[in-house]
Amino acid sequence: MPAYGVRDLRRKVIRHLEELVAEALDNDAVNLGMAARIADALLSLIAAGPDLDEQARVAVRGAVDYFVLNRDEQPDLDSTRGFQDDARVVNRTCDDVGLPELKVRVS
Repeated sequence: MPAYGVRDLRRKVIRHLEELVAEALDNDAVNLGMAARIADALLSLIAAGPDLDEQARVAVRGAVDYFVLNRDEQPDLDSTRGFQDDARVVNRTCDDVGLPELKVRVS
């Protein structure tokens, strides 16, 4: 993954987390703890990018893209459980790329 690709993915995750923090000021349904754990796992997966093969890097990009969608399988902003589907995607990606230690704790 080229350096600009890593930078762009990192920026995407961080920007989305910042947007969620702002949303949480007026929306008690946003589970910021889960969102932060997912963001941390994604940032770690992105950092591992240079050691991953192309298929794994594509999977990481897909997990990032899924995280930044607010309207996905479980809408992120409508329920305190809205990030559980995002965590499943990230955890499956961690397993698929051989980094299960980065999996998100789902509570």
